Amino acid sequence: MISSVRQSKRHFSQAGKLYKGTYSLVNPTHHIERYDKRVLMESADSSKTPSNDIKAKCYIPLDVRQDRLSEHYYNSVQSDMLLMAYDHAETFTPGPIYREIDNLSNPYLINKTKSSLYGKSGSFLDRYPITPKNIPELLNVEVSCIAKDVNVNKYNYITAKALIQQITNVQPQNVVVSDSDHNMYLRVGSILGGKVDLFGYDKSQFLLTLNELIFPKDENFSGIPEHLADPKGHITLQLSSEQVSFFPEIMSDKDLWDSLLGMTIKINTTAQDPAYTKMLLSGLGFPFRAEGPLEEPERV
Repeated sequence: MISSVRQSKRHFSQAGKLYKGTYSLVNPTHHIERYDKRVLMESADSSKTPSNDIKAKCYIPLDVRQDRLSEHYYNSVQSDMLLMAYDHAETFTPGPIYREIDNLSNPYLINKTKSSLYGKSGSFLDRYPITPKNIPELLNVEVSCIAKDVNVNKYNYITAKALIQQITNVQPQNVVVSDSDHNMYLRVGSILGGKVDLFGYDKSQFLLTLNELIFPKDENFSGIPEHLADPKGHITLQLSSEQVSFFPEIMSDKDLWDSLLGMTIKINTTAQDPAYTKMLLSGLGFPFRAEGPLEEPERV
């Protein structure tokens, strides 16, 4: 009787493997997920605390500086603005309607659209009712400085950028020429000065310094003119070279600066009306002065 079972043959030179037992190449399930058994011990409970918790062993304080301006806004100004500006009957108010174009009386206006004549955005923003989710707040502060006589010495912009960086503690970006000016001998791409956008703690620290140190030292300062608040929630201030010299970072080593330059400060907010913009900055401590009766712009 011939057996159907195949057997392995062994020789001195080689061993033929026929139906020899093999092993699996796939790891068992309990080997796929790796974990550290030490963290399961009761003595390791302290290491399970999140790293951002002050009780954790590896906790590192990232920012211990107190932002007084933000705390004052969220603790006091925000609730006061909601109380003063909230109106149960207020509804959505669109911006002003552009005037109609009479193409028949003026042949130069043929095939002209309203956006090409009056711009794509209106002079006033659409105003939404003030709600707990729509309270005006500060966005950022733009600080720019333009050097003098750049056409005479193209390296004068270094002073403007160094002045901004010394005051704001932020590295400025270049302000370049967009259109060439042959009278001023300026070409496209020429550097005129620097600008920075301040957010967070840097923004709060700059505004506090401006309001508590710079303005009180200026004897001729009587308040921010009300007309500087534009309908889109921005306020643009012009600082003279004398006011710039009042900054502590400049006053400490004023002799090192050959000449000081003026600055342009633009405060951006989420306010949709000039009254809300002035209300916000007044709550933060900025003084305003009235130059006459203000007329409310006509809306739809």
